[in-house]
Amino acid sequence: MPTRDELPPRTGPWATRFDSEEALIQAEDALRQAALENHDLAPILPFEDVYGPWDNCLGKATAIAIDPREPYGPDGEINYVHGDFLTQGLLYGVYRPAAGVGEDGPSSADELWNTTLYPYPGGYPYPDGGPIAPTEVPLADLGLDAPGVDRRFVHFCAGMLGAEAVDDLGMLRDTFDSAWPDYRETISAGLLHVVRNRPLSVDSWYALTYVTFPDQQELTSYLAQVYAYLFDEFDAMPVAPR
Repeated sequence: MPTRDELPPRTGPWATRFDSEEALIQAEDALRQAALENHDLAPILPFEDVYGPWDNCLGKATAIAIDPREPYGPDGEINYVHGDFLTQGLLYGVYRPAAGVGEDGPSSADELWNTTLYPYPGGYPYPDGGPIAPTEVPLADLGLDAPGVDRRFVHFCAGMLGAEAVDDLGMLRDTFDSAWPDYRETISAGLLHVVRNRPLSVDSWYALTYVTFPDQQELTSYLAQVYAYLFDEFDAMPVAPR
């Protein structure tokens, strides 16, 4: 199966970093706790939930993007914009069960392995519309108000299948059977729902994940392969378009 090192580089719209080791450790501790408490391998937390309100979020992370409304200035130089972490910052964690975890799922911090962890700002300045906030969007707005589907499936799509982690899906495969049974059930229900009923448009998918698909059929085929890869022993890791 391909690994991230064997695939061409993929980036989302933002280049981000934590501004200090302390900010990174605070984020990791909070996300790992959320993963264990909520049975969620792709927890997402608002900045203020981890660092505190308003100016407590200053100096924790930096994000830079090319302005999509005006990529170049009058002098031909690239126009960069800085991300807003004060009001709309999010922390993404992607985890997988450690080897040897029992069928009931991880129960302690050392039974979760971290795949990636990153800060992302909200309010990306799209020419039309904006990103979908995975922590807030009503499931009904995405057509995901279906039996067995909950907020964790939105996190799975935004985090696990998002631009910053989708090429790491192969790292999850080996121990996914050791994820919490209720988590596996909601991911299975969600994937089957989006494949059978196609509630997510390619525009909605991009606004949630920053991964672009050319059309609805390509997106549906990809999600069907993700289901087969995680639940039906399909050998090849699905690779999202670039």
